[in-house]
Amino acid sequence: MLRKPLLSLLLSASVLSAACSDSDDEQKPAPAVLIIDREAVDFGEMEVGQTSPEHLFTVRNASPSAVESVSVKVEGSGFTIVANTCERFLDAGMECEVRVRFAPRLAGPSEARLKVEGAPDVDSAVLKGMGVGYVEVRSMPGASAHVVAEGDGWSCGEPCKVAVRKAQVTLRTAPAGFPTWGGDCTVVAGGCSLVIDGTKVVSLEAFESLLWWGAWRSTQPRSVAVSAGGDIVVLEVGQLQRLSSTGQLLWSVPVGSGVKMVLDGASNAYVVDSYGRVTRYDANGQALWTSSEAAENPRGHDLAVSASGQVYVLLSLGNHELATQLKLIALSPQVAERWSLVFNEGQFNYPSGLAVNSQGEVYLAGSVHNRDATSGQSVFVKSYLRKYSVEGAIRWEAQDAGNLFAVNAEGAASTLTPNGGPTGGFTHRWIGANGITQWNEVIPNVPGVVTLKTFSPSGTLLIGGHELLAGGTEIGRGWFSAMNLTTRALGQVTYVEGSTGAGGPVRISGLALTPTGHVVVTGGFSAIRDQDGGFIRVYDGRVLTGVP
Repeated sequence: MLRKPLLSLLLSASVLSAACSDSDDEQKPAPAVLIIDREAVDFGEMEVGQTSPEHLFTVRNASPSAVESVSVKVEGSGFTIVANTCERFLDAGMECEVRVRFAPRLAGPSEARLKVEGAPDVDSAVLKGMGVGYVEVRSMPGASAHVVAEGDGWSCGEPCKVAVRKAQVTLRTAPAGFPTWGGDCTVVAGGCSLVIDGTKVVSLEAFESLLWWGAWRSTQPRSVAVSAGGDIVVLEVGQLQRLSSTGQLLWSVPVGSGVKMVLDGASNAYVVDSYGRVTRYDANGQALWTSSEAAENPRGHDLAVSASGQVYVLLSLGNHELATQLKLIALSPQVAERWSLVFNEGQFNYPSGLAVNSQGEVYLAGSVHNRDATSGQSVFVKSYLRKYSVEGAIRWEAQDAGNLFAVNAEGAASTLTPNGGPTGGFTHRWIGANGITQWNEVIPNVPGVVTLKTFSPSGTLLIGGHELLAGGTEIGRGWFSAMNLTTRALGQVTYVEGSTGAGGPVRISGLALTPTGHVVVTGGFSAIRDQDGGFIRVYDGRVLTGVP
């Protein structure tokens, strides 16, 4: 249908104005009007490198006088004028023709404008088309991985040829791993990047999984640690297990209500139960001793042990409805109590963490709250991180230390304070062994909530947590990373999928490094601990850097 009603009225008005005029001298010439017969044309889909059939456009001079200089042009890419009778002069009421073809150079949507000039107002028609390219995957390394188009909704589990409607596509593998790409690939961060300017031929020549091995557990493991020889020791509900680096069970012993486990330098395991009693097990799983002092009520007590076997147990005492206190007890390797400290600095004294350095000095983090007598609401008083000597003398105290901390072998402390929100990041504070803050760094856009951090014996700072979805009400995938302490930035992030291999919820409960640099991860498959089972997984150490 021709787009001419308004312009026909303009032409009629001009003729009427001329007839009613007293003289030609009083008549004002009507402005020139050039119109294209269509507002828009969709050329449809066309393979990259091919040319569409011609589309005809008619240009009409809708003014009462001739237009001396008519021209048409295309602004935009992918469309070409192949025939044109609209050249300069066009008499009143006459038409000329333009023929246009679509020849996409890249896959994806193309849009341009066909413009006619020569009148005061430039008329135009929108030209649209979709370029289609192809990705041909010619080889796969068996059934171990799929090729997945990132953000494009298609994948191949065997050789395939797929139509693509994007100018650029990045191919990755599922599950994630360390692929070797061939063909037309430009390798970027483990993926295959393609500019779709024609058919692209690629091959997945080899694939190594991120995951070395994994094991399902009926409950979420409570603690995990790695011995100097590479064995993995795991505390689960009701049992303490030692596994080889390849996941073979070496031994398992029953334990009571164990809440945390740590290793010393000789690979002895120490387990604190919900009453605060500590039991020491040798490298063969034999119980050597159990401490006698215990709390009256079961709680989530904490435990730290130095490489030489100096034991520190933190008991949470009292009643959470009335008042709570903390008691830090130092035990010798032979279970003799060396000293103890009681913390009763407000109505409610809460622990945040316990750690030791290589010299056996102990670090305690906690917070103090009171209860408002009128409203009954909790009133924050302070949070702190304190360092004590092996003999129990305080060395220093840092205020507002954050809710997570870890201590390296030299005694420097890394603390973390969330900035709020599901991806709000956190503030990373570095406190030297002397108690002086050396730097604060804001880490933005973290994948989710950070729930734990730990130093490996080699000094790598591991952090882990989980995504928050649906406005912060649901838990998504777990994730872990290593902090780059030189650049003070978050390193390569690895996501931990749910029990079905996709999505969440996943909670990370433990992180550790093996002597060969592989990452041991434990956690659970539920927003509620122990509801849907747990896991032990060992990832290739290259996940921390992303370098194949």
